[in-house]
Amino acid sequence: MAGFLDEAPRDRSWGRFKNRYDAGRAIAAKIQEEINAGNLDLEGKGVVIGLPRGGLEVGYAVANDLKLPLDFRSVKKVGHPMQPEFAIGAVDISGISMSNPFVSPAEMPSDEEFERMVERALTQARKMEVDLRGDRESRLKDADWCLVVDDGAATGLTLLAAVGGLKSEGLKVIVAVPVSSDQAKKLLSEAADRFIALMVPDHFGAVGQFYDDFSQVPLEDARKFL
Repeated sequence: MAGFLDEAPRDRSWGRFKNRYDAGRAIAAKIQEEINAGNLDLEGKGVVIGLPRGGLEVGYAVANDLKLPLDFRSVKKVGHPMQPEFAIGAVDISGISMSNPFVSPAEMPSDEEFERMVERALTQARKMEVDLRGDRESRLKDADWCLVVDDGAATGLTLLAAVGGLKSEGLKVIVAVPVSSDQAKKLLSEAADRFIALMVPDHFGAVGQFYDDFSQVPLEDARKFL
């Protein structure tokens, strides 16, 4: 069973983050606190992994404060046919995919249609890889562990797919987010080697409600973070 932390740092009063960079600095402070207390063993070579695009701004702050290299993981959500913003699954660049265990079978498309949707999402993930990676080599090469961050976890499925892909490559995976739904907490605390969330509110509507500024991160900005 992976560990789980949901305590807020003592020196802040939670409710909202100014922006993703502010959230990333808060995550870095929590990680450092856990390291200092001996509760988090990060021996060996580590990399911060931000999930594009919002998670890259969070990751940029974490990597800066913890003095670690930053990279990304291409993952794509599989949206419900009638409600594309709602994730019924996700796929990692490795091809590892996840379905949403909290969606009833009656609300899911057929297995054949779901497989087609996963393939379309994987094509999008591969395009994202090219758009963001360019000619840069992955910093995961020779890494022992990675700290995967995003701007929040609603369903947690994109993070779950990333965890599956990274662990298949033999990496120790720690996931850290500013805010998580209880559903995502359950999934990620089982899948990751460690799951850390600064907030797990009783009433979770959307990740954006916990930010003053939750504007979209342009592709060019995402590239600059890397």
